[in-house]
Amino acid sequence: MNFFKALSLLIFITFSLAIFAQEYNPVVLESKKGNEKQNAAAKKEEMKYFLQFGIMSRNHDSFKQKYGVNILYENCVITPYMSEKARKNNQEVAQYLTTKYGENWKKDLEIIPYGL
Repeated sequence: MNFFKALSLLIFITFSLAIFAQEYNPVVLESKKGNEKQNAAAKKEEMKYFLQFGIMSRNHDSFKQKYGVNILYENCVITPYMSEKARKNNQEVAQYLTTKYGENWKKDLEIIPYGL
């Protein structure tokens, strides 16, 4: 019985460390055919984005068109690393928008980005 407990504990610790040590790299979806010119322009000028967590995503195309900032939705499982990275990213994007557009962008977004 002690062997089973020790083995279970070892497996649990291994998986916990593996999850904690993962690095977060956002997935970039490929564009549809015919958007090559827009895709090339977006690569030159790296688009800023707010990072949100949860399974419910909304359509923010009008905000993206007006301010040039996208909203990416990730699943609801959040590691401490992902949480910190999203919080820092969202604060930087909010500071950028406030500097460029004042406080008006908050009304147009209609959500409170993670970490703000």
